[in-house]
Amino acid sequence: MSDQHEFGPEHPAEPTVPAPQLPHPPGNPAVPPVPPGATLPGADLPGKGSNARAWLVGGLALVVALCCGGAVIGAISAGNPEETTGASSSQSATPTSSAPTTAAPTSAAPTTAAPTTTAPEPTPPPAPKPKVLKGRGDDVVRIPDLTDLAVIKFACKCSSNTVLRSDGDGLLVNEIGSYTGKRWINLEDGSLTTQFEIEASGSWTLTIGTVDQMATKALTGKAAGKGDDVIVLGGDATAAKITHSRGDSNFVVYAYSLETGEGGLLVNEIGGYSGVRPLEAPALVQITADGNWTITPA
Repeated sequence: MSDQHEFGPEHPAEPTVPAPQLPHPPGNPAVPPVPPGATLPGADLPGKGSNARAWLVGGLALVVALCCGGAVIGAISAGNPEETTGASSSQSATPTSSAPTTAAPTSAAPTTAAPTTTAPEPTPPPAPKPKVLKGRGDDVVRIPDLTDLAVIKFACKCSSNTVLRSDGDGLLVNEIGSYTGKRWINLEDGSLTTQFEIEASGSWTLTIGTVDQMATKALTGKAAGKGDDVIVLGGDATAAKITHSRGDSNFVVYAYSLETGEGGLLVNEIGGYSGVRPLEAPALVQITADGNWTITPA
């Protein structure tokens, strides 16, 4: 019975007084500020790089600034009595209510460091320096770590027969007396050099390096020299005039295009020579000569 009297119509429940709603600070929109670290939908798009993510972070900072910038301006004007007219009693009763709005723009501060997260690309390690081997008289030099196209320079202060032979490329030098010249090795498939055989009557020096390190550069497409040489020939010619003078031994010229890889034997004569041959530049050229030679685009 007591329960019925407590909830019956004779004793209605006391009305609930709603909690007073505090007005929003002057000039501050009802949109809550974006919390620190928040991201917009789609910030981590699949397939996008760090630049795209940095742009989205910057876009988020711009949105925050646009939303909260007006609140800051309104808060400043609300604190000036000369610019405030018709303020309601509820607004005037709230002391310094604009203070919390000053913290809203700080939510964009963490985004300023985003563009600095891009790491620099690593620098490739430098190529090893050319290998220099020295000796005297006959010798066998083993180089098991050589696997790519390379250029060698052989010099011998000799007085009799001078021979340099590769187990991959065969006979490279066969001269009488002193010799200085360059040859390429490991150009053809299956011609890997693992050792050199040297026949010499005096002291000699064998230098092994890459094409970039050892080859003679003729980037204009014109080259001239004396004796054996390996040349990186520039230009864009499709033919070249080749000459050989003051020589009475074999004159041999090989050339391979650096763009297509096509090429082969161009000249194989004894003594002097002058002629025009197809030569597609830029190219890698090897010359065997005991006299003076020239190469000129034709």
